[in-house]
Amino acid sequence: MTPAARVAAAIEIVEEIEQALRPADDVVRQWGRSHRFAGSKDRRAISTQVYSVLRRRGYYANEVGEQPRALVIADLVLGEGKAPQEVAALFSGEGHAPPPLSDDEHTLIRTLTSADQAGLPSYDVPAFLLPQLEAAFGDDLDKALAALDRPASLDLRVNTLKTSREDAAAALAAVNIETSPTPHAPTGLRVSGNHMIAGTIAFKEGLIEPMDEGSQLAAALVDAKPGMQVMDLCAGGGGKTLAIAAAMQNKGQIYATDTDARRLGNLAPRMKRADARNIQPMKWPQDSNFGELTGKCDRVLIDVPCSGTGAWRRHPEQKWRVTAEEIEKLTKTQDALLRTASNLVKPGGRLVYVTCSVLPSENEERIDAFLSSNAGFKAVFGESDPAPAGEFGLRLAPHSHGTDGFFVCRLERTSTP
Repeated sequence: MTPAARVAAAIEIVEEIEQALRPADDVVRQWGRSHRFAGSKDRRAISTQVYSVLRRRGYYANEVGEQPRALVIADLVLGEGKAPQEVAALFSGEGHAPPPLSDDEHTLIRTLTSADQAGLPSYDVPAFLLPQLEAAFGDDLDKALAALDRPASLDLRVNTLKTSREDAAAALAAVNIETSPTPHAPTGLRVSGNHMIAGTIAFKEGLIEPMDEGSQLAAALVDAKPGMQVMDLCAGGGGKTLAIAAAMQNKGQIYATDTDARRLGNLAPRMKRADARNIQPMKWPQDSNFGELTGKCDRVLIDVPCSGTGAWRRHPEQKWRVTAEEIEKLTKTQDALLRTASNLVKPGGRLVYVTCSVLPSENEERIDAFLSSNAGFKAVFGESDPAPAGEFGLRLAPHSHGTDGFFVCRLERTSTP
């Protein structure tokens, strides 16, 4: 593909992301599948352009508006530093190049070229989120937002049911994939460079699973032991469920459920690949009453639906999709899930509340509200916790731990329901 054709593809993909409201990585992958002529270098360059636009969308939209073509033009000028004649050459209209620039676009490019960067917004985030982000990060706000705008690393969880971290690293090195141990998660590997992990024998044989180190730590903080009875109440695709199964050495019982049954669809093949034999997928009961499991679980994990503000490194498009109204609805869902989960915990057992959000309204404020009406629970911490403990839970973030943004709170039941 020519550079101009790559630009045209980037505009097409950004337009699809904006219109379809689908995850950006899904749209990028689908474009690659339907355009087989594009080589790996072409796909990488197009993806880089798309994500550059998404990561700086607020800045660019402030200057040029929200049309995908204008956003890509802004990225070429402000992001890549291209001169007006270089941009014009890419928009020749010849072959697979985008249509020629209009007079207004020529004027816009000249304006962008001479623009004073000091006139850009201070932070590339929705204005209504800024007070919460300031409360969450304090003096580290600049560093935190900069880290949330950088691409995430590719982390892997080693499946200790089948191998060790050292042997998994060796298996990947044998196919020229270099890794290093994750700084905090004891069974994690961090991949150097860009690689297709799903095509490796190590992945196909269930030795490894892609999983952010923060997510690995959240699963580890459940502290599930062999022989325990565990409920993963918002299991989704089962990433944390599988991590817990490995920690339990396939001994005991894990019930995996989700209010959205479709999200459990991939769990069975993943269980088979991982050789995880102590997981029992189950349907969410219509009345949210889990019957005989009430008050019987040693551990209950709820990785609740949230704004995803901690995962902007991977899903920058979400930054501009979230609304204040949506967050208000999510907090009500989170409160309801805390109530449901609390009923399952036996005395001395623990409820583990997890979000991939950095917003206090979804984290500390939810726990504060729960504890104010549930005196039979208390927040607990461990001596080897990987992050400084606040009043209620642990915060992980890319600027401080190199992970996605996570909040984890462990609540121990101190009395009978």
